[in-house]
Amino acid sequence: MGRERYDVIVIGAGVIGSALAMALAERRKRPLVVDIDLSGRLSSSEKNAGGVRATWWQPVNIALCRASIRYYETVASEVTFRQKGYLWLYDAEAWPKALDHLEVQRSLDHPIETLSAGEVHARVPEIDRLEGIAGATFSPRDGLINPNLLKNHYRERSRTLGAEYLDGVYIYAIQAEPGSQVKLECWRAEGPLSDSSLMRMMTQDGPGEAETGHLMDLRADAVVIAGGAWSSRVLELLGLRDFSEPIRRQISVVDNRDTNLAAYGMIVDTSGLYFHNEGPHILAGYSPPEEPPGYHFKYDGERFFQDEIWPRMYARMTCCERLRHVTGWAGLYSVTPDRSAIVGRAAPRVYEAHSFSGRGVMQSYGAAQALAGLIADGRYPDSLDAGALSRERFASGRMVREELHI
Repeated sequence: MGRERYDVIVIGAGVIGSALAMALAERRKRPLVVDIDLSGRLSSSEKNAGGVRATWWQPVNIALCRASIRYYETVASEVTFRQKGYLWLYDAEAWPKALDHLEVQRSLDHPIETLSAGEVHARVPEIDRLEGIAGATFSPRDGLINPNLLKNHYRERSRTLGAEYLDGVYIYAIQAEPGSQVKLECWRAEGPLSDSSLMRMMTQDGPGEAETGHLMDLRADAVVIAGGAWSSRVLELLGLRDFSEPIRRQISVVDNRDTNLAAYGMIVDTSGLYFHNEGPHILAGYSPPEEPPGYHFKYDGERFFQDEIWPRMYARMTCCERLRHVTGWAGLYSVTPDRSAIVGRAAPRVYEAHSFSGRGVMQSYGAAQALAGLIADGRYPDSLDAGALSRERFASGRMVREELHI
């Protein structure tokens, strides 16, 4: 560590925290990013399906994603951003709602076209079972990205601009000191931590007797909570209400030697199944509506594939009859009551950017640029006003309800 005091300390070094470090450093602020595990073994950023879309129904979500996509286009080769589009299939109930939102999507510079069921089959011949498809949208500038490469891009650029990162940091107290400082009282590990130790520290009340480390204090003019599904502990330290719940999301990697979907981007079925080609395999995810909240990381393996993935894929494409399960993983969404992120000023000298409800990678650049403007200039940039995502909306009833959620 090169300094005793920083302009801003960002708590959480996932894709949001790393993007914010870059945005702050671009504005000549001196950020320090702290995390209990910089490698992100339990981070949602590392357990992401890789989809990037501005196909949403709320204007603020569209705008933040469009800003992010424009940036990803400039670094596409570095983060393997592939603009092969999103093909979204709707049933009879959802299709009229999708049509109702086309005007706002297009007004925010999001190109999107509509397709009939027959046109879906013509575009993707593998989709040969058209039952239940009332219509579809295709958004050509949406696509797929490598979340790990994106996070590392933010980190590398932010470091060249003066940002610092500190690993193995557990925060056990936060105090607003007289004047304009915030003090973080921390414990820092002196060696690598196991997954079980990380889980205990990220969800409970301390590092425990078995871990070795030392105490330290950090000071800054402001702090930002950007811990994703792990933000609840920091919010509690500050006496701030936590509106979000961690929800497990499972993704299967499957093999089908008879089918190659490499020509297409993300496809979202009427059932809520989403899938795309991933190297020699297909990556497919589904979110059971009855999934209970909690810090659950166990992937249900073959059973999840057989119960949730295969039936939905075969019901839509006969070529998927002989799918074979390869592997998979489970990660967390941090989900709010209206399924939109919480971004803005949380308290004096305290800001937040978390609970993205599954769109952290999609909105990381836009949300970081917006919040960095608020921190550095006292207001959001004219083109990126994220004021609708403030935590105050829950008390005032101005919800940003996002129905287009998987």
